[in-house]
Amino acid sequence: MRFIFVLFILFSSLWSQKNLEKVSIQLDWKFQYEFAGFVAAKEKGFYRDVGLDVDLREYHNSVDTASDIINRKATYGSYNSSIIISGGKPAPVVLLGTYLQRSPLVFAVRKGINNPADLIGKKIMATKDELRSSSLGLMLNHFEITPANATILLHSFDINDFINGKCDAITVFRSNQLYELDRLNIPYSVIDPADYGFVMSAVNVFTSRNEALENPERTQKFIEATNRGWKYALDHPDEIIDLLLNKYNTGKSRDALVYEYKVTKKLMMTDFYPIGQANEELTVRAYKQLVQSGRLLVGQKLGKFMFQDIIASNNDVQMTTAQKHYLLNKKKIVMCVDPEWYPFEAIRDGRHIGIAADVMSEFEKRLGVPIEFHPVESWEESITLAKKRECDILSLASSTPERLQYMDFTSPYVTLPIVMATKMDKPFTEDITSLGNVKLGSVKGYAITEQLKTHYPDLNLVEVASITDGLNRVESGELYGYIDNLMVVSSYIQKEHTGMLKVSLRLKEKVELSVGTRNDEPILKDIFEKLVLGMDPILMQRFYNRYTTVIREQNPYGIIVLSVLALVALISALMIGWNYLLRKKVHLEVAKNLQIKDQLYQKAKQAEIGSLIANISHQWREPLSKLSSLNLLTIAKIRMGQPIEKEWLLEQSQKIENTIDFMSHTMQNFLEFYKQNSVRSDFSAYDSIESSISIIETKILDFGVLVVIEGEDTVLNGVKNEWMQVWLNLLNNAVQVFSERKIENPTIRIEVSSNRIMFCDNGGGIDLGISSSGLGLPMCKEIVGKYGARLEVDNCDRGVCVTVVLRSVCDMKK
Repeated sequence: MRFIFVLFILFSSLWSQKNLEKVSIQLDWKFQYEFAGFVAAKEKGFYRDVGLDVDLREYHNSVDTASDIINRKATYGSYNSSIIISGGKPAPVVLLGTYLQRSPLVFAVRKGINNPADLIGKKIMATKDELRSSSLGLMLNHFEITPANATILLHSFDINDFINGKCDAITVFRSNQLYELDRLNIPYSVIDPADYGFVMSAVNVFTSRNEALENPERTQKFIEATNRGWKYALDHPDEIIDLLLNKYNTGKSRDALVYEYKVTKKLMMTDFYPIGQANEELTVRAYKQLVQSGRLLVGQKLGKFMFQDIIASNNDVQMTTAQKHYLLNKKKIVMCVDPEWYPFEAIRDGRHIGIAADVMSEFEKRLGVPIEFHPVESWEESITLAKKRECDILSLASSTPERLQYMDFTSPYVTLPIVMATKMDKPFTEDITSLGNVKLGSVKGYAITEQLKTHYPDLNLVEVASITDGLNRVESGELYGYIDNLMVVSSYIQKEHTGMLKVSLRLKEKVELSVGTRNDEPILKDIFEKLVLGMDPILMQRFYNRYTTVIREQNPYGIIVLSVLALVALISALMIGWNYLLRKKVHLEVAKNLQIKDQLYQKAKQAEIGSLIANISHQWREPLSKLSSLNLLTIAKIRMGQPIEKEWLLEQSQKIENTIDFMSHTMQNFLEFYKQNSVRSDFSAYDSIESSISIIETKILDFGVLVVIEGEDTVLNGVKNEWMQVWLNLLNNAVQVFSERKIENPTIRIEVSSNRIMFCDNGGGIDLGISSSGLGLPMCKEIVGKYGARLEVDNCDRGVCVTVVLRSVCDMKK
């Protein structure tokens, strides 16, 4: 009986093992406490509990972790950056979790090497992955350290190569090799990329995009079991150290592993982050630094990269299995657009803008697949590319018999009337056929043009290159009129032909605009049909409002009636004689309005406290982490009984003091800004601007914005924090534009003189007819107007210039 029971247990165990799904994770270093969570999850059966048989693969120099993940040679992989680059582009991988919130990766260098620039001409030992996209790789790139001016050696994973002089600098972990160097009393210095602004995380776990989408449940189980393993490893360090010593060839002593456990626990920062939580903010910052370094090609989008976001976007639109596989294999969707059809869409400074651009951006979020526009010079070129199958979709197009030969079309998501624009002296008409043989323009290749040819074959229709070309010809008299949809015509008249052109005819036809999709891949039409039908009407209206104003058609007969009524009203008002009462009422209302404006300003400013507190928290997170890291090394040395040199201690203390000064300065500026104050005083313009910059300094650094202040300081008079509100609004507006438009090398140039202060950016300019959001430019004008100054907004060569024209300090005091 006992024998049968044993056989039953053995058989059950074998059957259980047989049913486990085999997966693997490629580690990016040798076995050590850095990977204790994975070891604990495997050895304690956490992976087995969720049906996984996980193969832990140790790193060696012939391994290309990124390639193995992308090509699915390994199911998962750990990496020293939260972004993986492949061919100058973000690799098609998904970030599952981050376990070291601050990277311990640094250079151990010989004494006498004091900064990265000193590495020129030296021998540097590192792995291929570390040189590719880690914080060390970014730092080397920034200081122009290349194989041409330094000797790069592949890592031997033996600290003796540094000790014996085979290299001058070697990549090490603070939690690892530094312990051994200190134990042997080997003199060295540390170059930490964080000290130069290159801050990254480590032990970032990735999988391929295909694996995440095809096996989301398995991926989620792997994440949960790994997080459970890390919790166990942190709670039971002695047990895991025994496992590493007895079962995994770490080549380390127990004391070394104990030291590594303590440093690893600190770097996980579990007081701030749950185990395994990916730091999206840090990843976005790394992405911008990689773009600036040239490691990422210009124009590459980061897109959705976190597992939860990828799965959420995939579930947002209910795709069939066939549609999911199509998108997985497609990888990106190439879009052709009309480069001159604002406000629907246009290309400005290499960017796709307008209503259609916002719609496509929303579709991209819901698809989880990049939609990339193909640069073109004209709509006709887009049509040609679509015929050649070089475009997958047309962002905004009408169905015509000719286009149906190569495109399918979704349900329309824009429907508008067709109108004609003429010069101001032309009469209003209601029938286009009554115009006779006059020349009328329409863009070549537009569906409207084909409609006109079909419905009105006798029209003298002239095909023009673009709406700008057509309206210019109308203004010059070459054409009688130009025909297009109401929104586009009205927008261009308001911006470029005010007082010269008008809308004088509305046709009975309408234009219906859809997404055009290549008809040799019909599944693409089904996908975009779901997106169009699922579009939120409120969101769509928001897109309209962003680019358009209210448009009213004016009939000349209506104007006459309104004029007569206005005249009668004026005469009646004069006869009744209410002048005195009206003046009194106006006086009271003006006073009330001024009081309301002041209250609104104060409330709006108070409402910003949440945002400002978030800024302070954001500003302080990195300094706090730096303080923790500085103290960590000191505490570790004391606990291990290692000698602490006076010079080293003074250096650490000075770094701590500098960091505390920064935090104190930031808080002081914050308090000064928010402090309720109505006392006018003289103050330095430079000081108020620099104080404003310091409040959002981390945001400025995160977006890679260069702020330059030029000119000679001047004295301003007034309530200082009100002036700071103006500077903050101008800075935030510029940073927001840089973020939305993905501006390369974003720059804010501030010029200060005795008679003006000018803020200029290279964000591409704005529509001067649309007011800004939040406190906005109108509130800024109110503030500076209180002190006799004037605010002017103009588009310059590459962006916007906002000029505050000052009066003398004496006039301000008056």
